[in-house]
Amino acid sequence: MGSKKADERDLERQMWAATETLREAVLRLLRVGGIYPQVIVLAAARVAGEMGANAALEGGEDVENLLGELAEIMRAAGLEHHATLRGEGLPVTGNA
Repeated sequence: MGSKKADERDLERQMWAATETLREAVLRLLRVGGIYPQVIVLAAARVAGEMGANAALEGGEDVENLLGELAEIMRAAGLEHHATLRGEGLPVTGNA
């Protein structure tokens, strides 16, 4: 069971590193200027779709299912970030 926890921690570390690297690249594009933020978002979505198709092919998965899951993840992340930006945060359950 310890190996599973170690694998999960490693995946979380990889996810954080990849997310931060991508975020920094996007912020550099925004700072340079000349590219509308909406265009950057569309480009990122296109690249995510292409990478999802590659992952499906390499993993022997159904591309429609994988891309559908990717779309759901993007939607959930966007809604969560939007709520954070608006100061709504995530609802807290239980006793504080």
